Amino acid sequence: MEIGRFVIVISLFGICLLYCISCIVEPPYVPLDAIASQSHNHSHNYENELIKTKGVVVDLMNLSDRNMLLNIMDNGTELPVFVSSSSSDKDSEKLMLKYGDVIELQGRIQQYRGKYEIAASEGGLKKINSDNNDNGAYFVAEIAEYPSNYEGRRIRVVGYICKVYKRIFYLCSEEGESAGYRMRVVPKRLAEPEPELEKGDKVIIEGVLVYNPGDMRYELELISLSCL
Repeated sequence: MEIGRFVIVISLFGICLLYCISCIVEPPYVPLDAIASQSHNHSHNYENELIKTKGVVVDLMNLSDRNMLLNIMDNGTELPVFVSSSSSDKDSEKLMLKYGDVIELQGRIQQYRGKYEIAASEGGLKKINSDNNDNGAYFVAEIAEYPSNYEGRRIRVVGYICKVYKRIFYLCSEEGESAGYRMRVVPKRLAEPEPELEKGDKVIIEGVLVYNPGDMRYELELISLSCL
């Protein structure tokens, strides 16, 4: 009986020790290019491993239940990140990300439709650049969900050209004419010639978000535009 109890105590101690070690030990840092090229690199396979990495946010799409799909880039390599929102995350303030934000994240590498991506929780993301990212740009999806937060402000917005008319055009959150959210963009000075725009162009627009009571919608009064 005494030997049995001793074995049980040792086993429980070992389990607790392993748990404590797992909480203390940091997951390895793996750069994006190592993740993307692992199918060609047989020295190490990171699939299903918990890792840490960092990158610059270059695209964002809001999904259902506060989930997000990000694209981050570092050293010329771009990789998607699926960000899930847990019940504890839903009680906290949503992480507001802009184009150009540098983030550090902890997540697990997986394959989706034959390509590698990182699966992370919102709590596993951390902005490591200044919160005052003046050179950053908001995503169309973020403004579409919280338009009143930006009304009357001079802001920079990143998105894809999806419809072009003589005096106005539409900026979409995703590539494609009917993809995701759409924002109506109106030149502030109609006399000025607009640059040649084509569907699918990824651009950053600077302008003022205003509410048009006649059409009962928000629109962006264009000040400047640059292609990416």
